[in-house]
Amino acid sequence: MSRLRAVTLDYWDTLYDGSNLDERLALRVAAVGRLLASYDLEISADRLHELYRDSGREAERWWREEHRGYTTEDRLHWMLRQAGATPRDRCVHVDAAVRAIDDALLAYPPSLLPGVAEALDRLARRFPLAIVSDTGFASGRGQDRLLAHDGLLDRFAVRVYSCDVGHAKPRPEPFRAALAALGVAPGEALHVGDIERTDVRGARAIGMRAVRLDVVRRSGATDAELVAATYEELLQHVGA
Repeated sequence: MSRLRAVTLDYWDTLYDGSNLDERLALRVAAVGRLLASYDLEISADRLHELYRDSGREAERWWREEHRGYTTEDRLHWMLRQAGATPRDRCVHVDAAVRAIDDALLAYPPSLLPGVAEALDRLARRFPLAIVSDTGFASGRGQDRLLAHDGLLDRFAVRVYSCDVGHAKPRPEPFRAALAALGVAPGEALHVGDIERTDVRGARAIGMRAVRLDVVRRSGATDAELVAATYEELLQHVGA
């Protein structure tokens, strides 16, 4: 086994609690409502919430079935088309909605998982770190802002987001982008994440090592070299 030279980490349910807060959801639904109104679309509150929920299911399909690194604009455009509008290129109203979606993440920020801040400090003393994250409704810029808000942005030499590379895990492109930026071979890097299908199998498929982090949920059998229930177990495993 090659010497470990870098560690990559997933974002949601690995660093941050990935559940959506009701207050954050309300801000995002309101932003979509303003966007629809800017296209002269008048729909009921019930229909607005239904459209928002439907867009979430469609985005889940893009991620799970197509392994697509969709953007915030992609989901907003989908809702506009479903509501009967044709999205305009370089639309200032879409841009405003994108900003509002990201702003909601900072207005009602998710919690860091237990032990994350100390673990990143200790890992960063020994290894260059990278994020390899499948983004949701918020953009990579929004996720960077959250890291900066919590004083963690400078822990990461590299941040790779699916919305920026156009592909989601377990596709190899996000992992390879991180490895190339870090300047390490696959066998010299360890990926840490919570999802067997995307994080573990995606990393292993290109020759990376993998640890599954079961802090949020237990996920059954694994191909990872370790299933860690806490960050302390991960730190002990890599000697950090």
